[in-house]
Formats: sequence, C-alpha cells, structure tokens
Amino acid sequence: MSIKIALCIPTINRADLLNNALEKYVNNWDRIYIQDNGNQSITIHPKVKVMRSQSNLGVSGSWNNLASTCFKLGYTHVALCNDDVEWYKVQEQVQEYVLNNPSDFYVGTGTWCNFILPKSTFETVGGFDEQFFPAYFEDNDYCYRMRLAGLNRINDEFFNPELFRNSQTIARDKNLNQNFDKNKELFKIKWGGYPQHETYITPYGK
Repeated sequence: MSIKIALCIPTINRADLLNNALEKYVNNWDRIYIQDNGNQSITIHPKVKVMRSQSNLGVSGSWNNLASTCFKLGYTHVALCNDDVEWYKVQEQVQEYVLNNPSDFYVGTGTWCNFILPKSTFETVGGFDEQFFPAYFEDNDYCYRMRLAGLNRINDEFFNPELFRNSQTIARDKNLNQNFDKNKELFKIKWGGYPQHETYITPYGK
C-alpha cells in the first residue's frame, strides 16, 4: 500500500507563530498547504501553498477545504495541524508510522491540535460539520460519528507536538470563542446529550 501524506494548517491570526514553524516544516515535508482565513503575511516558499478565503471558514470549513483539496491531488492522508504548535516529525517518519499501524484515524494523547485523517475515513464519515462555527465541538462531533461508523482510532504520543501552545488564536481574538456555549448546545441537540453522553444514533434523533 502506498502512503502519501500532506501537512495542512488552518490559520486566521497567528501567522507570526506559523511562520516560525514553517522554517522547520519546509525541511521536513515535501508540500505544506495553508488555509489562510485572515489575509495574513505568510512565508513564501516553493513548498508552501497558501489558499486564501475572503471570510473565516471556521475550523470545520478549513479542515474540509484542506482535506478535499489534498485528496483530489492524490494524497491518501492529511496531517491537520494547528498554527500555534510545532510538530517536528519528518514526513517519511509519519508515513512509515501510518503504513505500519493501519487505522481509521490518528491523534495525540491530548487535544486535536494535530491529527492524521485518511481519505477513506473522510469518504466514510463525511466532512466536518460546519454548523459548529467558528470553533469547538466539531472534533467531538466527528469522533462520535466515527464511533457510529465502527471506525477505530489510534491515540499516540507520536502525534503530540513538541512545542504546544494553548489557544493562541483565541488569546489574540476572544470573539472567535463567542459561540462556545452555543456550539455545546448544538451538539446536545444533534446527538441527544453532551460529549460522552450521546443518546442518538442518527443526527437530531431522526
């Protein structure tokens, strides 16, 4: 089986942190795809492809756009990474890990600040729910949908960023967190309970 993974990063207001990370990533990856929702000044490099949006796509929309773009280009997996962390694994290391440890999803032992999404999972589960805008609970929603689909997941420290910063995007613009409670209630309405207490097996119990 051939494995081909692209590094993908959404960003809206932390190009300063992202540019620092890109100095390392361009040495470790063949190609890096950036979804810029904030019209920022991002390092120009032959390995870096920047896709810009006129408005904020949100976390789900950004993940969907990055994943869809890369899968159409022939990638089998995407590594989706926050712009405020740094993950120093080399592309060949990541591809070897995935090849030797088949799974439907790969994530670290903490938050979803860095994870690997296979094309097959994206096709089975579908895209991330863009109703959870601009951020939060889209990961809980996807996790539950994977469980309903009978898919498995690997949690491993291998996927933990070596440099972790907590929510630097929101630290710069607290308005990006204004829908946290709204999204939490949306999750409950959609699945009949809060995360880990879901009761529906179909969205909204329909």
